[in-house]
Amino acid sequence: MLAIIPTINRLCSRIRCLKAVFQRLIRTDTLMTQIQTSSQRRRMLRRLAAGLVLSPLVEAPTCTQARLLGAPTGDIPTGFTSRHALVDGARIHYVEGGEGPVLVLLHGWPQTWRAWRKVMPLLATDFHIIAIDTPGLGDSDLPTDGYDKRSLARRIQALVSGLGHARFALIGHDLGASIAYAYALQFPAELTHLAVMDDPIPGLKDWDTVKGKWPRWHFAFHAIPHLPEALVSGRELTYLNWFYGNAFQKGAITNADARLYAEAYARPASLHAGFEYYRAFAKDAADNAANDALLTMPVLALGGDHSPWRSYLYEQLEGRAVLLEGDVVPDCGHFIAEEQPAWLARKLRAFLSGKSSNDEGPSSGDGQRSHGAVPRATKNPRSE
Repeated sequence: MLAIIPTINRLCSRIRCLKAVFQRLIRTDTLMTQIQTSSQRRRMLRRLAAGLVLSPLVEAPTCTQARLLGAPTGDIPTGFTSRHALVDGARIHYVEGGEGPVLVLLHGWPQTWRAWRKVMPLLATDFHIIAIDTPGLGDSDLPTDGYDKRSLARRIQALVSGLGHARFALIGHDLGASIAYAYALQFPAELTHLAVMDDPIPGLKDWDTVKGKWPRWHFAFHAIPHLPEALVSGRELTYLNWFYGNAFQKGAITNADARLYAEAYARPASLHAGFEYYRAFAKDAADNAANDALLTMPVLALGGDHSPWRSYLYEQLEGRAVLLEGDVVPDCGHFIAEEQPAWLARKLRAFLSGKSSNDEGPSSGDGQRSHGAVPRATKNPRSE
């Protein structure tokens, strides 16, 4: 009798999972009525069916399975609205608000649009902010055309242009920086400014050297097919907390924040999608190595002074941008927007307004000033 108890528990968990799926199906009814073509309806139904197929493949606690479909978004900042848009039949989730020139924000892994929640209100008085859940992550549907960053950038382009924005500034952190760089290469005329933060870009300077060094162990682990999903499923919070715990500002990502992120990645499809971002690195590297086009928009590269990346993005982009500015964020680790939101807001405002960094004057961690944009100043932030 005792031997069948685990089987009964698994069956009960599956029943609860199916209940969550059918609840989402009911919530999807309104969306389905808005889809005009039969082919779009078929694609939507295939994605829903995929959720039913994936759900029994990965064992997870009840609290995880209850969120199989639909990621928690947490509190939306005042003045902002959560929205979805259909891009080639797949939903992309974004949060927007504020008035002024358009500023698009792309998060990294293991985060969602919420990575920008502290910065968004600080910039909303001067900019119209669009913080996106990148394809497959947060509350955005899985992409249908791959996880290489060129393909993901094209989906972002289709979203933003579909919203009616022809020119805007693009900011990317972590893996979002690689998507932003891929966007800049493909659609340079659409970007007024580009800012990338604290993560190496595959295929650029020293990529093959740095990708396998500590603390980049997870690059290799995530690239293994299927194994990360099997080991992390049901332990999302434990695993992801290791990364959040590396923040230099320990209160920047609270336990509540970590739980919201973990719940977003607890959906089997999203957990898988996050690892697929890393599995596409080989193609990303080949794409970037083959394209040595010079970026003509102003480019800002940032790294935390307590991050292993620090000035690495600046060094990678030297010789690849006409107007390149770099800076090291004081008293900060990898999670810049959450650890130093006020500093970042000041820096972005100065960068986007065309002011020199020294006009704003935030100092680096050792008291030295930020350096200006290349070619006005060519100082490498590593030397500070």
